[in-house]
Amino acid sequence: MASTAPLTSLPKSKSTRTSISTGSATKEDAAHANRIHGWQIPEDPDFVHPDHVIPPPTYPRAENLIIVCCHAIFLPDAGTTGFPLHSPHDESNWLLAPFQKSSQETGKPGEHETFLAHVKAGLDALTVGTDQEHPPSNLLVLSGGATKPSQAPMSEARSYYHAALAEELAEGHLHGGRAHRMFSKGYVLLEEQAIDSLQNLLFSILLFKKTTGKYPKQVRVITHAFKSARFLDLHAPAIRWPADRIQVQGIDPVMSGAELKSTLRGEEQFGYQPWKMDPLGLGEVLGGKRKQRGWNDSCLADLEEGLEDSVKQILRGRVPEQLPWSAPETQGSHDSAAQ
Repeated sequence: MASTAPLTSLPKSKSTRTSISTGSATKEDAAHANRIHGWQIPEDPDFVHPDHVIPPPTYPRAENLIIVCCHAIFLPDAGTTGFPLHSPHDESNWLLAPFQKSSQETGKPGEHETFLAHVKAGLDALTVGTDQEHPPSNLLVLSGGATKPSQAPMSEARSYYHAALAEELAEGHLHGGRAHRMFSKGYVLLEEQAIDSLQNLLFSILLFKKTTGKYPKQVRVITHAFKSARFLDLHAPAIRWPADRIQVQGIDPVMSGAELKSTLRGEEQFGYQPWKMDPLGLGEVLGGKRKQRGWNDSCLADLEEGLEDSVKQILRGRVPEQLPWSAPETQGSHDSAAQ
């Protein structure tokens, strides 16, 4: 019996077969086909299909801002092939300050667990109660610049997002969970310039404005509970942000009684008091810390783009009497925009 010829291509469907032999087709036949199906085969050999126009995200209900203040760097890069192997719960995957690390002697856990709790709280505040018919009324900003450029070039904000992705992979969301979904839709934003707590607040507010075209009605700051007074009593008044439009959701690390007392003393001495004496952080102590963390005034040009003159002044260290969010008509304009 004769051997079967090898199968080199799939047979054509009977419905698409033609009686014209492909071997007898002429150039005129091809040209005629191109004219008939010109929408399929462009005659111009150099034709380049234009890029698809992807409209920017819109935020029909976004009125409020959630800020997660970042405090460390998750080192694994989501763009690398081995990323799924790195757990955000493994302390060695974080670049932590000595006081943030775990201690076998005292039983203190690493503070990276607290940072993951901050991100989770932010995602909860953003997504709970939402669906396709009820999109989020908030934007979530992860705020933190590249505070350790000599050790890790990545910003704290981007690393927190990567930590959230790693957490979702560990939970079985192989194609991305809510962090990836909300980031893709533009509801999670990365503010990658701030290197201290005042900048966390101010720069996140400005990013909200640049993204939505308006300033937020309410601001929720997710950070350590022991820093609440710093934001409510010092930072918000320093930029004339209305006291009734800011809240703090505080989540502290696990601490013993002695550790809590030590932490509160440290915050008073090295956090609250320096900011009380220098509300905009321009003096020798706080300004010096900014320089140590890599701050450069050249960032201001990008931050100022598209903002009001009064806001540009505050970025340059001068606080005008009136700012867009402190003007009496601000609330009315927000209400009109929400209707």
